[in-house]
Amino acid sequence: MHTAAFSRLPNGLRLVTVHRPHLHQVVIAASIHVGSRHETRASNGLSHFLEHMLFRGTRHLPTAAAFNHRIESLGGTLTAATHGDFTLFELIAPPDALADGCAELGEVFTAPVFSDRDVEKSIVREEILEDLDEDGRDVNADNLLRAELFRGHPLAFPITGTVKNVERFTERHLRAHMGAHYVGRNMSVAVVGPLSHRAMERAATRAFGGLPAGARRASSVFRSQQSRARIRAVHYPSAQTSVRIAFPTPGQRSSNARALELLLRVLDDGMSTRLHRRICDERGLAYEVHGNLELFDDAGLFDVSATVARASLPQLVSEVLSIFADLAREGPTRAEVEKAHRRYAFDLEAMEDGAHALADYYGPPELFDMRQSPTERRRQVLGITAQDIRRAARAVLDPSRANLVLVGDADEGMRREMSAQLRRFRQRLTADARARVPAAAPSRREAVAPRRRAGVLDLLAVSP
Repeated sequence: MHTAAFSRLPNGLRLVTVHRPHLHQVVIAASIHVGSRHETRASNGLSHFLEHMLFRGTRHLPTAAAFNHRIESLGGTLTAATHGDFTLFELIAPPDALADGCAELGEVFTAPVFSDRDVEKSIVREEILEDLDEDGRDVNADNLLRAELFRGHPLAFPITGTVKNVERFTERHLRAHMGAHYVGRNMSVAVVGPLSHRAMERAATRAFGGLPAGARRASSVFRSQQSRARIRAVHYPSAQTSVRIAFPTPGQRSSNARALELLLRVLDDGMSTRLHRRICDERGLAYEVHGNLELFDDAGLFDVSATVARASLPQLVSEVLSIFADLAREGPTRAEVEKAHRRYAFDLEAMEDGAHALADYYGPPELFDMRQSPTERRRQVLGITAQDIRRAARAVLDPSRANLVLVGDADEGMRREMSAQLRRFRQRLTADARARVPAAAPSRREAVAPRRRAGVLDLLAVSP
């Protein structure tokens, strides 16, 4: 079994070292509390562009070629990714390269040179264009979904930003953004390997202890104001149509967070779960279909995605909404919960086999002050019942907060059909809600103008 040790450097950086004797590699994972949710419309894409530019070299290795050669000569591999609420750098290397690997990654954050900006802008531009059609419209269904679900909030921004923004970013923009966010109090580092805690802590302290302390950056809180279903249909010539069906959720700190994770496993965790079995095996409507749960600190989204022929789209949406309604009304079966428990517990145990999995488990949560041992997590998950999952499903799968995005052969007729599907979904849950409200003799006034009963859903209204 592994052991984890936690400390905080004098500059405020949160450090966790995870000792696992059998490993033959070390992982150094640096999490920075900055992503698209920390941007404005004018700066959207800057966090992602900065992540790219940090691969362009350091003071001692001033070119991308020299820097990459050094990392690879250590036997290492460095990757990075920008998310909505944090940026992650991960260096995997042999154990005997821990000190050198930490030193090189530390210099990325303390002495970048930002060379060849125009070359990197061309690369990022190509990445952005992958999501656009020939008229410059965004046709990435995931981007469109987040734009709908997180309306009016930076979480709605595409992580890559816009071509126009990237073109005007200068070294001044990069250094100001880095100076504000890549600081000790705004970062965590996880080091996982077979070395002693002392050796891993010493290497990390030497590499990252020189970062300025700075300040912890706050995130603007998202609170969904959605009160009616939304449909966004983008016509795009294609043999198939991409569809996303999504709902806003509470965030990681919610008491429902673990129940939502188990709800996702009931829906989509293997070929025997409801989503794949119904959509693929029984109906043959799609080659593949996926459920997804993305939880930020304060908010999240629960969605199902698929890409299908136009002729199959209405039935696919109908089947997915029917599955949602069943889970909200009846919850999962005992067998489904037991299977979800076993698979969740197995995934926690399987982390012992991989440095990468352990780094992912401990690193980002430390950044958000959400530390929880695998034993505590296992106990929490196994305590969740079918009723807990049903309550979470009923709270989240609210027809008035549904978001449906179509990209492909999606005309006005298809949009009307989708509106009808959402209306039937709402009527099904509304009928169930009415059935749960105890009957009472109406007052004289109510006999003339009945008031709406608490807990009964409104009739569906689809926003434009």
